[in-house]
Amino acid sequence: MSSWWLVWLHLQIFEIGRSGRKRIMRSRLVVCVLGVWSLVASATAYAQQPAPGTITSPRIYAPAPYDASNSWPAWGVPAYDNYADGPIAADPQYGVGPDGLVTEQIVGDRGFNYEDTPVDRFLAATAKSMWLRGEYLQWNFEGPGSQLLGSPVAGVVDPSQEFQATVAGQPATAQVPTTSGLHFRDVQGFRGTLGLSTTAGSLEANYFVFNRAQSSQFLSVAPASVLAPETQVQYATSTLLGGQPSANLFLYDSSFQISQNTQMFGAEANWVAKSPYEQGFIVQPMVGFRFIDFHERLFQQGTFNQQGFLDPPLVSDIDSDANNRIYAPQLGLRFEIVNRWLTVGFEPKIAFGVNNYDAMVRTERLRSPGDPAVQTTESGRKFAPIGDFSLYGKVNLRDNFSLFGSYQIMVAEGISRPANNIYYNDNGSANPAAIVVDAGFQRMIWQGFTIGGELRFR
Repeated sequence: MSSWWLVWLHLQIFEIGRSGRKRIMRSRLVVCVLGVWSLVASATAYAQQPAPGTITSPRIYAPAPYDASNSWPAWGVPAYDNYADGPIAADPQYGVGPDGLVTEQIVGDRGFNYEDTPVDRFLAATAKSMWLRGEYLQWNFEGPGSQLLGSPVAGVVDPSQEFQATVAGQPATAQVPTTSGLHFRDVQGFRGTLGLSTTAGSLEANYFVFNRAQSSQFLSVAPASVLAPETQVQYATSTLLGGQPSANLFLYDSSFQISQNTQMFGAEANWVAKSPYEQGFIVQPMVGFRFIDFHERLFQQGTFNQQGFLDPPLVSDIDSDANNRIYAPQLGLRFEIVNRWLTVGFEPKIAFGVNNYDAMVRTERLRSPGDPAVQTTESGRKFAPIGDFSLYGKVNLRDNFSLFGSYQIMVAEGISRPANNIYYNDNGSANPAAIVVDAGFQRMIWQGFTIGGELRFR
């Protein structure tokens, strides 16, 4: 409605007011009605959209709410104007809104679905360069061999064989046991390996552990012949006497038992240089570090009952414990023949280790039930080089999964074993038992097969 028409209407009202006092009441009523009508008409005029080509007054738009959805306008909500035509929806994130203003659509919080940061991109690339390998291990540990469980016997070439002895002035037959009956075969274990490939090479770290293995031997003494009691073979612990060779024997006329348990675990980390070739014959040098914990314990128990006349019998115990902890930097090479489906490799490594060893020997009731327990310990360091040789194959079943199998042998020097750590001596009945610790060292071999799977993240 035009504003000129409103001016004319006000003039007519003024003329009616001049026509006399008789029309006062009617004029007032007309003025009120027309005044209300003019206000409504004015408000309606401003609520309409501007005509094309006209200049409109500025309008202010507030940002959309934080959790805006599709029902909100792309350029925000007008803050100081009517919004009679409903929301204006737009798909683009950026666009031109009313009055020609370029505005940005504000979306709700996307949680973890945000734009990747440099740290996010680095972690994602790292994860895609990783691989995991799990292997079942079945190995043989070298046994202690034929270690004599006693000292040399004066006048006897091989005490591990039956020999003639004199007991209380009477002839007898004795034999010193050995550890030849102890074996550690088919020891089961697990090894897990984590690898990370980079443009310069790969970092590979593994942890392995074996079950505790045990081997034992029970030697029973046959009853003595009535006609020839001297032919009964009794087992014996032979000792030096005051540190000198002698024929000093502690006899067991009932039984003798030997038991040894062994356990090993460790870890290894290597940096393997990257080869310029991905298939064919590949050679890769490596450098790394390894740790091995090898723990063994040997139990000896002899029973003497004086041909059944001693009750309770005398049970003598000799225990020996050896723990080897080897820390070794190492160098190696990896030779591989690689194609799309199969990889065959040979991996020799040499480690220059230091063995931090702990040894213990404990003796109880050696000569009589009243003999106290005597325990001695020894600790130290020993150079322990290690050779590790592995022949392996890998079959690629999928782009990200392979079957893996290998044969591996490790040879180490400077290993302390419990049967080597016992010093068999006696200083006479007036002194405590003198079977004490005296650490010895030997070569040790671990070898066996592995089978497992390798998963690559891509």
